[in-house]
Parts: sequence; C-alpha cells; structure tokens
Amino acid sequence: MAAQESLKSLESCTSNDCTTTPYSSTKHLNPTICKQAESKPYESKIPLSDTDKKQPSSEFDDGLSDKEDGWFGWGVTVAGCIMGMLTLGVTRAHGVYQEHYVLTEFASTPSATIAWIGSVQNMMLNLCGVAVGVLSQVYDSRIMCAISAFTMGAAFIMASFSTQIWQLVLTQGVLYGAAASFPYILGVTVPLHWIKRRRGLALAVVYMGSGVGGMWVSLLTTACIDKYGRAWSQRILGLIVMAVGVGLAPLIISRRPAKRPTRLLDLSVFGDWRFLLIAAGSFFAMGPNTVPYMLMPTYVAQVLKEGTKLGSLVVTIINVSGIFGRFAAGVLSDKLGPINMLVVWVALAAYSQLGIWLPFENVRAVVAAAALFGVTGASIVGMILNALATVYGVTRITYISGLIYMTYSVASLVVVQTSSLMLDTVGHGDVYTWPIVYSGLLLVVAGLIFLALRLKMSARILDKL
Repeated sequence: MAAQESLKSLESCTSNDCTTTPYSSTKHLNPTICKQAESKPYESKIPLSDTDKKQPSSEFDDGLSDKEDGWFGWGVTVAGCIMGMLTLGVTRAHGVYQEHYVLTEFASTPSATIAWIGSVQNMMLNLCGVAVGVLSQVYDSRIMCAISAFTMGAAFIMASFSTQIWQLVLTQGVLYGAAASFPYILGVTVPLHWIKRRRGLALAVVYMGSGVGGMWVSLLTTACIDKYGRAWSQRILGLIVMAVGVGLAPLIISRRPAKRPTRLLDLSVFGDWRFLLIAAGSFFAMGPNTVPYMLMPTYVAQVLKEGTKLGSLVVTIINVSGIFGRFAAGVLSDKLGPINMLVVWVALAAYSQLGIWLPFENVRAVVAAAALFGVTGASIVGMILNALATVYGVTRITYISGLIYMTYSVASLVVVQTSSLMLDTVGHGDVYTWPIVYSGLLLVVAGLIFLALRLKMSARILDKL
C-alpha cells in the first residue's frame, strides 16, 4: 500500500497542477517529491526581495571561486599595490617637482600657472576612469596595463626634454595622467574580484602602494634633482615606471562576471540616491586631498623659512603615515563598516587642516598636520571604493568606481587651481591662510554628506555599514 501511495504521489507531481501550483492541494505539501519527479530544481513561488534579485548566488562564472581569498588572490593584490606605487604614488610625489619649478626653474612664473602641471595630471588620472571602466568590459586588463605602463614611462622621458610650462602640462600632466589611469584603477579594483572576506584589508594593501611609492619617489626625485638635475630625474623615473609596470601587467587578471552587462555605458546608477551621495561626498573630500601634497613643501620654504629638504620630508611624512593609516582604515572598515569609518576619517582629515595646520605656524605643527592627514586623508579614496563595493558588489566595481573618479578629476582640478589662485591673490604668494581654510571647509562638507548617507541607510548608530 505504501508503495502504491508513493507512486500516486509521483504521478500527481508530474501533472500541470503540481508544477504550476505545488501548494494547491493538501496531498502534495512535500516539495522534495516534486523535485525528484521534475528534471529542473524546485522553484519557490515566494516573491524575492529587491536584495535577493540584485545579488546572484555567485558574482563570477569563471570556475575560479576556489582561488578567492587564497594566495593567488593576495598575489593579485600585491601586484595592484605595486601598480599603485607607479601611478598614485608618483602623483603624490609631484610636490617635489612643484617645489623645484616654483622656487628654481620657473621662479618668475605665478604658482597658479605652474600648478596646472600637477592639477592636470590628477585630473587625467581620474577623468579617464570612465574609459577604463568601459574598456575593461571588452579588453583584457593585462594588455591595457602593459600598454599604459609603457606610455607612462615614455611620458616622463618626453617631459625631461620639455623646457616650457605648456610642454610639461602636455607630457607630465596630460599624457602621464591619462596613461596612469588604467593601471591605477585596474590595480585597485581587480583585487576585489579575488578577495571577499577581507576586502577592507585588501584595499589597505593596494593603497599602501601609493604611500610607499610616494615615499621612495619623493626621496629618489629629490636626490636625482640635486645630483643630476630635473631632466635626468625624470628619465630615471620614466625607465623605472616603464620596466616595472610592463613586467607586472600580466598579474592584473580580471574575472568574468556571471551576469554580463547589457550596456557598456550604463548611467542608471545616477538615479540611485546612494550613488549620488557617494559621488557628492567624493567630490568635496577628494578634491582637497591633493592640496597638502602640493602646498606644504612650499609653505615650509616660504613661511617657515626652512630648507627644501624639509619640504620634501613633509611629503614623505604624509606618505609614510598613510601606510599605517590605510592599514588601520582597512582593518577597522572590515570590523565596523566602511561607511562608518569614512565619516570618522574625513572628520579627522578636516581637523588636520583647520585644527593643526591653520592655527600653529611652526615646524612641529606642520609635521603633526602632515602625519594626521597622511593617516586619514590619504585613506579616503580607498574607503570610498570599499563603500561602493559594499553597496553595489564587485562585478562592475571598475565601471562604477570610474564614474566616481570622474567627479574626483573635476574636483582636483578646481580645488588645486582655486587654492593656488588664492595663494597668488589674497595670499600675495606667501600667505597660506585662505587655501588652508578652503581645503579644510571642503572636507567638513564632505563629512556632513557622508554622515547623511550613513543615517539615511540606517539611523541605528551601531549598525555595521
């Protein structure tokens, strides 16, 4: 009898009534029997939430999930770290060239004019983020990194033969910045494809590269300028960037997403309030992010009347403290949430400008401000990327982060040029009060925007976001 009842149940389950409405009869309440009778898995009729619809069971379909969080993934992360040295690290050391141009090579030229070299470099580094995001969906990330690394080195070699400001803007600014955008953005986003559990730590490792790079590039550039001159310093740096970047390009291996994008240029995220708040906060936070690197070296020489070596040392302090700051930000973001820590870090970066650098006109205050800004301000860009990964996942993180970097490109150009113009006009070339106030207040606005994002996502303070 039991066997006959089971046979009847199986026959009933293969009928249209059972496959379309498995709960239509009290005789067929066991979905396991239906699953055995059907060739396809049992499908629940309970509506999925929006979160369930957006989050697939696996973000990638390349069969490499076993390598996530393993040695291979961390190897890609280290490669991204070194790419950060050659891209963001070099731009972070531009203050040494800025100091040389302002005080020596182009001493009669307004600093706002000279600042175009560094500001255009930063603008192109981030403005091309959208192109990187679009092309990364079509072309191999390794090939793009190799071609870009070769171009980066060539840009510095070409800059070594430049004798006019406009020539340096085109070579050291436009060409280098545009080429560096590819290994920079791919280097910080591709590791997120391989690391799931400790993404904050992975981003800390990647962005520590910019701190380490800024440190050794600053020291190398200063030593080479003193011994061989500006031209040879750029040739040496160009050859190093070219050789190391091309050699590491094969390790920047992106993964194939399970769900292919239907459009290469998808602007639907601009209708999401979370994206808009992150973009607005990034604009105000990342714009003044380059001001201490650009102005502190000349501040030390012009206001404190110290030597140029102390000015380059201040840039080194920012970069060295940034190494520890990025590590602390990564660990705390994994424990407390990237958006929570982003609010705290931006607030501390604002304090380094308005609470330490502005009111105290001495060497110890500048060193303290540089150290605190290095710990906090240098970590902001990585924390924003972690926040994007938390909100949107990592399958299209290169593309979405490229849109955010586009806002950064505009902000860095506007803020650096405005700060330099303030210094030349109301500051008469050697009074830094208004540029410091300006950059500090922008960070305050950024902190308030990120706080609004945090509270709108959840009003419960202890939530991990």
